[in-house]
Amino acid sequence: MTAGQLVYRGVPYTTHHSLPSLEPVEHVYRGVHYRMPLKHEPRLVDENLDLHYRGHIYHHRQQQ
Repeated sequence: MTAGQLVYRGVPYTTHHSLPSLEPVEHVYRGVHYRMPLKHEPRLVDENLDLHYRGHIYHHRQQQ
C-alpha cells in the first residue's frame, strides 16, 4: 500500500468511479445473506402495494 492510498475496513480503493460489476457479490443486510450483482435493473412498481412510513400510507404514483 502506498502513502495516501484510501482504505476502508482494510480494503484499499482508488478515487476513480468505476461502474458496478455484473459479478455477484456476497453481502449481508440485516442478517439476511444475499448473492447479487451490484448493478441490476430496478423492479417494476406494484401500484396496488401500500407503503407504510411513520404511520402514514403512501401509494406509488405512475410516472408522468
